[in-house]
Amino acid sequence: MLDTSLLAAGTFPYVFLLVSIIIDGLMLFQMKWTRLAGCFRDSALVNLASALVIALVSPLILSIPSIFLALLAALVVAWIVEGFVLVLLRRRSFSQSYLAALAANFTAFVFAYVYVVTFALTPL
Repeated sequence: MLDTSLLAAGTFPYVFLLVSIIIDGLMLFQMKWTRLAGCFRDSALVNLASALVIALVSPLILSIPSIFLALLAALVVAWIVEGFVLVLLRRRSFSQSYLAALAANFTAFVFAYVYVVTFALTPL
């Protein structure tokens, strides 16, 4: 079983934040959220907000014994925070904002799961 400290090790948090901003921005654009530049601005703001909240609750998230459940917990926290921030940014309905946040976060966290699985399959 992989240790959850892998999620906080090295450059993964920074690389994941950058990849998440790009993926979220493209997903928001595909969902016709706003113009492309506005989508990337919104994506950067919501990802920084969720990264801050996840950093604050990281001791709780990293205390989960399974790395996959820890990623799922981080996904749920990011979804809640990003949906709320999208509501505040664009004054859209909660359902539109949370659906956009869920779609964007799901695709971004697929990257994180692939990263973790590559370490799970690689012998140490």
